[in-house]
Amino acid sequence: MNEKFDAIVVGAGPAGNSAAYTLAKAGMKVLQLERGETPGSKNVQGAILYSDALERIIPDFRDDAPLERH
Repeated sequence: MNEKFDAIVVGAGPAGNSAAYTLAKAGMKVLQLERGETPGSKNVQGAILYSDALERIIPDFRDDAPLERH
């Protein structure tokens, strides 16, 4: 494999996904690596997602996001 990338993001948790998305949106060719079976599977967090801020980064994220509401 001789592909070249502008950036390599390690991890597909919240920070890695945000970084990869932001870089790709800016036109960069991005490779994202995750050691888990699914994106974010190694992620453990009890954080709150602030929807107003997230909406500015990923408009209409609620339509596709697998969110659990309490």
